[in-house]
Amino acid sequence: MNSNIGKRPLTRASFIWSMLHGSLTFFILSMVMSAGTALLDLINPRIVSCVVDNVLGSLPVREGFNEMFLSLAGGADNVRAKLYIPALAVAGVALAGALTRYGQGLTNSIGAERLVKRIRNVLFSHTDRLPMSWYGKNQTGDILQRCTSDVETVKQFVSVQLTSLVRIVLLVVLSIAFMAGIDITLTIAAAAFLPVIIGYSAYFHGRIGKTFMEADSEEGVVSSIVQENLTGIRVVRAFGKEAYECGRFRDKNEKYTSLWVRLMNLMAAFWSLGDLISGLQIMTIVVLGAVFCVNKGMTAGNYIAFISYNSMLAWPVRELGRTIAELSRAGVSIDRIIYILNAVPEDIAEGECDIMKDADPVISLENVSYSYTDGIDVLKGIDLHVSRGEKIGIIGGTGSGKSTLTDILMRTCDPERLRGKVVFCGRPADSYPLASYRRRFARVLQEPFLFSGTIAHNIGIASDSVTDEKIREAAEDASLMSAVEKFTNGLETFVGERGVTLSGGQKQRCALASCLANADNADVLILDDSFSALDAETDARIRNTLFTKYPDTTMIIIAHRITTIAGCDRIYVLDKGCIAGEGTHAELITQEGIYRDIYELQSGK
Repeated sequence: MNSNIGKRPLTRASFIWSMLHGSLTFFILSMVMSAGTALLDLINPRIVSCVVDNVLGSLPVREGFNEMFLSLAGGADNVRAKLYIPALAVAGVALAGALTRYGQGLTNSIGAERLVKRIRNVLFSHTDRLPMSWYGKNQTGDILQRCTSDVETVKQFVSVQLTSLVRIVLLVVLSIAFMAGIDITLTIAAAAFLPVIIGYSAYFHGRIGKTFMEADSEEGVVSSIVQENLTGIRVVRAFGKEAYECGRFRDKNEKYTSLWVRLMNLMAAFWSLGDLISGLQIMTIVVLGAVFCVNKGMTAGNYIAFISYNSMLAWPVRELGRTIAELSRAGVSIDRIIYILNAVPEDIAEGECDIMKDADPVISLENVSYSYTDGIDVLKGIDLHVSRGEKIGIIGGTGSGKSTLTDILMRTCDPERLRGKVVFCGRPADSYPLASYRRRFARVLQEPFLFSGTIAHNIGIASDSVTDEKIREAAEDASLMSAVEKFTNGLETFVGERGVTLSGGQKQRCALASCLANADNADVLILDDSFSALDAETDARIRNTLFTKYPDTTMIIIAHRITTIAGCDRIYVLDKGCIAGEGTHAELITQEGIYRDIYELQSGK
């Protein structure tokens, strides 16, 4: 959504500015309304002061507000005879203030929700394009926490603290100005508390920020545990690990709670100190004002107005301290969101995938090595060539690099950790536009993932243009229809989150049907251990269908069962990241090595 994201690092300021697109106007209107409210709040104390001193009292009218108000009201004698006039003026100002407060709240709320909508849209769009290597380094629960709780914290800061800053500054400046017009000495006494309030706010700013960062990070850990247990509830139940997982959650939750208790202690100390200093400031002004009334001739009206302005000054000064404190929390949340947005996404811009149809081999790996961690190669010096229409089988023990090999072909691995040359249809694989390149492959993952929705939705998810006939045909080819027809709603059966209502074999066949629904547009079909949950009869039936119906489609079949790949044109045997054998089934079972050992073990010979 934002072309700049992922291209140059975001800062806190640039992040806020870029996210304000679509909501800035509402926040500006909110600030204008807030400023209007502040100005209106300053009027009524002057009206009361004028009435007390110049209408009810007999003091001469001073130039300025009092003279202007009485002139508009028809003079002091007219106001004295019609006291409802100042009452109506006070009510009118209060009503105008209520309207500006309503406008401020409305525009602020609209701006806040638009801000959150944009942040969420940008975050989702960005995370959807991040490479798989990034997800391998970051926990899902922590990512979710950054995209929810941290976004809410940013919203509260921008919509509440930041937008109210205009009103705070305006109230502070104007209150002091009005107070100075009444008595400069008393104003200096009132303003003397400002550096103290700002000073202790700055002190708490750093401590609150550090504690909030720890608490926010720990919340991500707690969220990860919850997410893992909800998605893996069957595993937890199968191994009877409920007590263990509950204990693990309680430990992390205890740590998270203790951090928040520590944070609340800091906040309580901060606000209590603020209440104490504000109370001392108000008491000082009340006492000094009374002394000035007795000894220095301050009028009752001016005393009442000064006390009112001082009360108005106390709130924005405290709010300014709160804004400084909240800046710590918001800064942490912004940094956590920026961490995601500064991660470099994959370049999945659309482009023409100029495939040379007559190029052969279709796939060529030359001296390819790959490592997930420094110094430990998962694949070592792989040389592999696949001709057009050839059916290739890959077998090997757990951790031998079979799935990593398909990740390299699909370009879902970290390119910085890849060494060697990968060629697709006569050109380096990384020379093709990524999105178009990946569409040349149809892949069934080792662990099928189904989205919440119907079976038909999951089968046709790879393409918006797939027809109902194609969905049914793909389900037939994957031997899924025999199971689907037993469901009340057939292909429209809702499968639940991660396909929880289907068996392992049904999920594999549904994933395979999704792959086949898009196989006509693909050059290579990759089946990554996609028959492991199927019985031998279903396995054989699906393979016969694939080989018969797609004779010209290049296929790479990864399996642990010999029978699954025995009919392939060529078989590669992987062992500890290296190719330990190559040939047809008939050739490999005559040679000593891993393949023959697996064959004899599985066949009982």
